[in-house]
Amino acid sequence: MYLQADEKAIKKELLDIIENSRRKVTPGELEKALSGKCFLEKKEIRSLIRGLVTENFLAYTCHYGRTFIEKSFNKPVRISKHVILKPPGFYYKSKADDVVIEMWEGVSFGNGRHPTTRLAIRGIEYALNEINLLKAKDKTSVLDIGTGSGVLGITALLLGIKNAVGVDIDPCSIKEARDNAKINKLEDKFVVKNMSLEDLNTKFTLITANLRYPTLMNIYQKVVEITEKKGAVILSGIKQDEVSALIDLYTGKYFECKWQKCEKDWAGLVFLKCQKTDLII
Repeated sequence: MYLQADEKAIKKELLDIIENSRRKVTPGELEKALSGKCFLEKKEIRSLIRGLVTENFLAYTCHYGRTFIEKSFNKPVRISKHVILKPPGFYYKSKADDVVIEMWEGVSFGNGRHPTTRLAIRGIEYALNEINLLKAKDKTSVLDIGTGSGVLGITALLLGIKNAVGVDIDPCSIKEARDNAKINKLEDKFVVKNMSLEDLNTKFTLITANLRYPTLMNIYQKVVEITEKKGAVILSGIKQDEVSALIDLYTGKYFECKWQKCEKDWAGLVFLKCQKTDLII
């Protein structure tokens, strides 16, 4: 049996394995990885895993008929320097500069579990706080393309953007984004539409798109058209080996890449529309 004094260190090792893995980990893989490091019996490892699940540090998830162990988001979780995601009903004692976002656990993509969502949120925070996107702008707006749960539009609003539009073609996503806007008291500022990106002609201060690489490449010209001068674009949903081609396209004429971060083989990018651009639409 392991000593009680070792339990904290072993639990930390368990959490580190999950946190640092570049792919989803099954319970069997987690048991094998830990037994090789700590020389514990399987029943002892399973007991530790169950304890971490009970304490809401880990959660069992099912994907395509397989069971995995992942970090739990069924509690308040800090995503970035200022942004906290939490399910409704959970108490969180926030600091003065925290932005606490309540999110229902629905079927739509974007509840914070996936690295691409976390990268996009950090990118929004960088754009608004570090490159000071809101400076000298009275009317600001964000467009969230493929809004899903609505978390990116909500994040931008709570960090200072005045108005938001989310577009999606999935009825479940549209309902969940509207519900999440409502529980964050933003229903008057966040309009969620069932429409195609091509039907939009308004310009936006900030555009967010957590989508896969082919889509991000295909929407480039439209993004150029609807991004304000000195506006920013946050892209996520990109694998690390896709980053260079995407940067080459977006920085070829109209944008400067200001921020690039990676997590578990995924990447997030922040582009700023160049001041010298005089695009005629």
